[in-house]
Amino acid sequence: MNSTTLSTDFLVIGSGAAGLNAALHASKYGQVTLVTKSDLEDSSSYWAQGGIAAVLDGEDTFQSHKSDTLDAGRALCNTEAVDLLVKEGAREVQRCIDLGMVFDHTNGALDLGLEGGHSNRRVLHANGAATGKALIEFLTALVQEEPNISITERAFVYELFRNGDSCQGAAAYLYNENQTIQIQSPVTILATGGYSGLFQRSTNPHTSTGDGLWLGYNIGTTLQDLELVQFHPTAFYANDGSTFLISEAVRGEGAYLFNEEGERFMEDHPQQELAPRDVVSQEIFRQIQQQQSNCVYLDVRHLEADKLWAHFPNIFTKIEEHGIDIEKEGIPVAPAAHYCIGGVATNLDAQTSINGLYACGEVAATGVHGANRLASNSLLECLVFSKRAVDHARYYSGSTGTISVGGFDIDEGASKQFTDLQQKVSGLLSQHVGIQRNQEGLTYAVGQLQNLSNLLATQAEEYFSIRSRGLLQLAELIARAALERTESRGVHTRTDFPESKSDSRHITFNRSFQHIESI
Repeated sequence: MNSTTLSTDFLVIGSGAAGLNAALHASKYGQVTLVTKSDLEDSSSYWAQGGIAAVLDGEDTFQSHKSDTLDAGRALCNTEAVDLLVKEGAREVQRCIDLGMVFDHTNGALDLGLEGGHSNRRVLHANGAATGKALIEFLTALVQEEPNISITERAFVYELFRNGDSCQGAAAYLYNENQTIQIQSPVTILATGGYSGLFQRSTNPHTSTGDGLWLGYNIGTTLQDLELVQFHPTAFYANDGSTFLISEAVRGEGAYLFNEEGERFMEDHPQQELAPRDVVSQEIFRQIQQQQSNCVYLDVRHLEADKLWAHFPNIFTKIEEHGIDIEKEGIPVAPAAHYCIGGVATNLDAQTSINGLYACGEVAATGVHGANRLASNSLLECLVFSKRAVDHARYYSGSTGTISVGGFDIDEGASKQFTDLQQKVSGLLSQHVGIQRNQEGLTYAVGQLQNLSNLLATQAEEYFSIRSRGLLQLAELIARAALERTESRGVHTRTDFPESKSDSRHITFNRSFQHIESI
């Protein structure tokens, strides 16, 4: 197999909103190599519905947005990071508008939507609920026009280079060319997305498998809050297992939730259907446990159909394709793994514990989401902390040394082993590390994952073997972190520990210590 070595000033791994925005900012200060596992548009950001929350209205305030974020985060947010998010986020969104990003307007004014957990209308949308797609297409066009950015698609990064206490680039395998590349860089920015694709039922693309987390962990970064996986309350439910996200903005327009008996079960909650996601998901889960059906229903029959179709054409087209008449019947929904709060621990400048290595977007644990992400703060986080990463990295004076990696093979026989392993892991996580957890189920999951690791036959430098080891490693850490958090907080619910502890803490894991630490 051929191997090529190249050098760059900035290596960006991932092509979601965080990766694209990081590449754009970095291109002002040097040569950028952007590497993505699939195509540019195949990211969680691309499929993100809802919108971007930002204070752009004179009647709204930064303090209100900050308070809503902290309230949703259940006393686990980094308040300084949240302050940066809401203030710098508004500037970043305005910058995008100034560069030509088009958000939805009515009569010349920005449409500002209301979503769960927000006390004001501050959520911008583009093309209805297809905001992520619109943002990615906008950023992609700018990236493709920038001569300082070199794009490498369909490249699987399988190793980060560490020399001493510094990261100095990465090695990647190019599927189409059947070759490896070694990329030397003093600055590496991880923007690889989350890991909710590890669960059986997920709103994310199949590429959301947490590669960036085990890559960082393998060279000594700290992983934080892996147990905090947010389940979106209203993912479309079909008997064949297919699903897609039904944006929170639909509930923001007045949609109701009802169970199989026709009862509107969120009506007595102070915020009703617009309660934070953890609250709504838990209540839907409880309703499903008490009934025969595996779903509840989203009711829009009392709303103007023409208005819904105008605002959410993609969503309602998909619903109609499944034979649902929204004017006559409810839309079947059930929670699905949606967003991973946990990730590679970073500081306010997106720095990891390894010099020269930064992380932003869903792969990072910045502290802004606490124990429950406020709706439409994720794209905002991507824009803010990708810029902060570059603003810090541009002054980093690290250098690269001589890098050498071993051979790399593809064993098609290991492909089936990896596919089988994916199914086993997703089953364990979904059954025992889902919306509700307990010690018995978590202990069983950890044991089974350890057994799978012990039985795994792998080759040191083989594509499917590397992915299998990373998959099992990350899945076990997720289950162990959930076992360690002996309380219920935000998206993490322990039926054996239903109350929150008086002191908030983070669950962290570092390869250097080989055990979970609570801080």
